[in-house]
Amino acid sequence: MEHRKIDYRHVNESILRRFLVNNARRSTTIVALKEDGELTITLERAEFVCEVIERFYRVLEDEFSYLPKRRAPRFDQKRTLTGAQRSAERSNPATPSPEEVETLKDHLLEKPNTFAGQNMFGIASLFRSAGLRTCGAVGLTTAAMRQGLVGEADFLPFLQRVPRELASIASGVGTDEIRKLVTDGIKSMRERGRTILSVPVFEKGQATFATVPIDVFSDLLDFIWTDRHWFHIAFGRSRPGYRVPDNVFLSAKTGYAFKEKSVSNLFSRTMRELGIPGTGHRIRATSIEDETRKLYYLHRGMHGIAWQPDNILEWLRMYARHKGTGRLAHYINRIINLEEVLGYLPVLFDDTDLAASARALAMIDDDNKQRAVQGLSALLEELGLKPLEEPHAVGSR
Repeated sequence: MEHRKIDYRHVNESILRRFLVNNARRSTTIVALKEDGELTITLERAEFVCEVIERFYRVLEDEFSYLPKRRAPRFDQKRTLTGAQRSAERSNPATPSPEEVETLKDHLLEKPNTFAGQNMFGIASLFRSAGLRTCGAVGLTTAAMRQGLVGEADFLPFLQRVPRELASIASGVGTDEIRKLVTDGIKSMRERGRTILSVPVFEKGQATFATVPIDVFSDLLDFIWTDRHWFHIAFGRSRPGYRVPDNVFLSAKTGYAFKEKSVSNLFSRTMRELGIPGTGHRIRATSIEDETRKLYYLHRGMHGIAWQPDNILEWLRMYARHKGTGRLAHYINRIINLEEVLGYLPVLFDDTDLAASARALAMIDDDNKQRAVQGLSALLEELGLKPLEEPHAVGSR
């Protein structure tokens, strides 16, 4: 645009379209196209074009803080949004709070069709606790869940006896013993302090791993071996040719795996009825926000002013299964902005009694604050310790 002396503030979809059609090169000559001209474009080309368009508007928003003003349409024109305006509305989507997500989950279990509600409850649990995308949740299989047990010391003695698909041990001769081995193995992991399992998932065309809490994993096993098993037995009675797929979640209407669009529509409709902001996908954002908060306070409390944002972002990238960290930075920024507004300083305690005492000290009124500082200074001196100050922290002098 600079080469052609085109002001970026005056660029519209028509100019960008001509640029893309002409191979999207900086030296491209912008020419007029006939309105009725047909363009032959491959899927690969379409994907590239969409990526360029998205980056184009991201640059306008992020680097130039500019968005085209909405033009008032004529009375006979259909009111539509430009790509930039749609992108602006997506930049700050509503995110449900953890309490609202729990309200949604409770409501899903109250649905008249118990099996349908349990499916949605399980999917919502994976959104919230593991940050799964819709495609990852509907594509989760019992074979993938078994794969999450591979390499765990508690399962090595008997894992070869566990069939590839965990759903296959819901019933049958000898399956009671194998189910007990699996549940005992999970119980042993809990006793050792383990809280998560790494489960392979397939999202956005790529195989990756999701960290599923052991409690959620255990609940899914119980669902697979009870309600899911009873459903496909009853569903298959009137359908001799029916073969149940290995997907964890099955549609009560078709007996097969859910379509992503169906799940998204169901969550959107239910959340709208309950007055809960956002969509099913935004429950994943709730999970990422929660994980960011945990990582930030842990890292910030351990390292003080020497904390490294890049370390947190990399851990968060692996949790959220993103290719890069660019879109995750705003999660940390929200926490830092809140910290600056409130003037709080995170400190890490590995002892509950010390943490409780510190919380009590934080509630001291201004009149007694100086006395508390003097008393703590005397205690530190007696123990041979020195205060570790953060000269550049919020509220420091």
